[in-house]
Amino acid sequence: MRVNASDIVKTLWEEGFFKTEKTFKDILFAVNKRGYNPNTATLHNATRRANFLTRKGSTGHYRYIQKFNCHDSHELSDSSKSNGLKLLKERGTHPKIIQVSGKLFADGHYSQAIFEGFKAVNNMVKEKSGLTGHDGKDLMAQAFKPASPILRWSKLTTESEKNEQEGFMFLFMGAIVGVRNPKAHDEIIQRDKIKTLEYLSLASLLAKRVNEAEKSDSIKTKRRI
Repeated sequence: MRVNASDIVKTLWEEGFFKTEKTFKDILFAVNKRGYNPNTATLHNATRRANFLTRKGSTGHYRYIQKFNCHDSHELSDSSKSNGLKLLKERGTHPKIIQVSGKLFADGHYSQAIFEGFKAVNNMVKEKSGLTGHDGKDLMAQAFKPASPILRWSKLTTESEKNEQEGFMFLFMGAIVGVRNPKAHDEIIQRDKIKTLEYLSLASLLAKRVNEAEKSDSIKTKRRI
């Protein structure tokens, strides 16, 4: 997913990164540490244009500090909420994920937004497969197992088709075990807006794949026809 430099700077601000003065070198280090590698000039321009930051010092030696805490501006908060939903829609996020996670994401409840998104994926698989007595990792294994899947995306006649089936089974299982479950059982604090978008993008992809899957008996019926 392409990451906008302005979004990166805003995320740092929302986390309180700019409560103390930061040089551009500090900003660049923090951004790279998070795994984002934007163009240096683009990041510099985004930092300079940020209306929530004050620039101090002289040319070539500027330091940046926030003008106000993000929670102190109701107008900016409302704009942020609107932008949050806009970001999800611009990425073509699955409607179900927007329904259960959109407002939470827009309000900054990132951990809960992620949890609700993957819970929705779990419920979509349960409903489409009919495996109401299963849940989580076991549900995904039973629904997508390559040997005798209930939900599948092909006739599984080629090696590539079998690889796709097995690979997505593991993706669904891993998403539930590694993303949904920890947020269900522990108090996870998530402050990174961009990483939350990435989690929700994964949930959206899986939700779309559930929509695309067909029940095995449906595929057999088509073959007879």
